Amino acid sequence: MPAYIVAEIGVNHNGEVEKALELINQAKICGCNAVKFQSFKAERLVDPSAKKVSYQLRSGNSDESHYEMIKKLEFNDKKLETALSFAKKKDIDFITTPYDVKSLKDAYDLGVRIFKTASADLCDAYLHNQLSIMKNIEIIIATGMSKIENIKNTLSKYNESNIKPIILHCVSDYPCSDESLNLYALDLLKDNFPENKIGLSDHSIGLTAGVISAARGYSYFERHFTLDKDDNGPDHYASSDIQEMKNYVKEINRVYKMLGNKIKNIQKEEIGMSLRSKKAIKSARKIKKGEIITLDNTFPLRPAEKGISIDELDKVLGRRVNCNIDENEFIQYDNLQ
Repeated sequence: MPAYIVAEIGVNHNGEVEKALELINQAKICGCNAVKFQSFKAERLVDPSAKKVSYQLRSGNSDESHYEMIKKLEFNDKKLETALSFAKKKDIDFITTPYDVKSLKDAYDLGVRIFKTASADLCDAYLHNQLSIMKNIEIIIATGMSKIENIKNTLSKYNESNIKPIILHCVSDYPCSDESLNLYALDLLKDNFPENKIGLSDHSIGLTAGVISAARGYSYFERHFTLDKDDNGPDHYASSDIQEMKNYVKEINRVYKMLGNKIKNIQKEEIGMSLRSKKAIKSARKIKKGEIITLDNTFPLRPAEKGISIDELDKVLGRRVNCNIDENEFIQYDNLQ
């Protein structure tokens, strides 16, 4: 079950196409499976009187309104098309989060086929009603700031479609605290929605949450991505830079290597140790032809490679020998009837 890791570019392109393309390029180099953008128009998303959320005050112009910030970060039409085309060239999946129905339809018309809805829009029936009737798409739903009842209500809108949205556990703070992360919620989602794939939209600090989630059997991850944590914009501070994203991808994929396949067997790298450190079966005295091998007339001694490994003792005990065996000799299968 390989990991699927999404680099959430979001608005970390700062509205600049060249920066967006470099983010896509670096996400591919980091080993991410997909990049995610956001599709919105300021006038369809936020009222000019809206205030910034606290985390959005960390960077940028403190006198800038929420609307003005959003307006600068729009990434639609030709910009989105250019990014989509570049992602295809780089062979990395392209996802966008539409914040209104028109932005959704516009992105679909450009060729986007994987959509994610933001936690804030979990209960946006306008968006989910439209998504539920669209053809040949995949949907990911973030569930920050919600209860199980909210998620059930939203998923019910997809009952008549053949779409099974991926559900992401999420804590809507950037970054979120360890105390709020509540990774057991992944199991709760799995129990409540057994037919849906469950993943983590990871806003935590460091790599630990991703590693824990992977070790618990979850394989879908999303993480904010930036070229520079000190860049001017609302999300850079809580995003992973290139080196951190490389480490995130590496450590999560390392978990899957470690988890293995639920088969207990001798590993290839253990064979040498097994041959040298395990014991073989030797004769404790002279054993005459026709005698039966027992625990009394044999004893174990390293190395196993000299004869029959102690692992196979049960295959030897009770068998007759077909020749005389001197004392203190390693017994071979050729000596047995």
